[in-house]
Amino acid sequence: MIPKKNIILFLIIIGIISLLFKLYTVDFSLPFRGDNLFYTLNALQYSQGDFFIPQKTNPGWPLFISSFLSLFNSDNFVDYSNLVRTLSLCITSLTILPMYLLARKFFDQKYALIAVILFAFEPHLNYIAGRGVSEPLFILIMVFTFLFVLDKKPKYIFLSFILSGIFWWMRLEGFYLFIIISIIYLL
Repeated sequence: MIPKKNIILFLIIIGIISLLFKLYTVDFSLPFRGDNLFYTLNALQYSQGDFFIPQKTNPGWPLFISSFLSLFNSDNFVDYSNLVRTLSLCITSLTILPMYLLARKFFDQKYALIAVILFAFEPHLNYIAGRGVSEPLFILIMVFTFLFVLDKKPKYIFLSFILSGIFWWMRLEGFYLFIIISIIYLL
């Protein structure tokens, strides 16, 4: 059995190394293009009070980052892009703790730490974290949703269903999560 202090130390070390690796792969000198450009432009629009939502889009990620963009004032779009990248990197790094707690529901401590290491250093996630897209928040909400639905307390199960609704605001695939946690809850 690994002492609790050592587990916390391991998680901090994994988080720091993972964050350094992610920072190494991100290019902060270029502005966004593609989907992350539209997310950031929508977030800037929301931060200025214009809440028009185009059809077939989910406003969850732009609404989330708009609260951070409203605190930041710049004339350079690269600054906004870097703020969104930094936010995305922080969310990915913070997901390590709930991922450990979720893995502990199924595995011993050492295997849960291995699951966290696999999560923290997964190459696709490291690449996506620096692009400023919705996946880091999407994964964080998904991990918390599963963590809460596996708890026996009704308030956490209720919170799990609320998070699945927020999950749907992030991406349309959130509807499938609602079905999955409903089945888990009923079983």
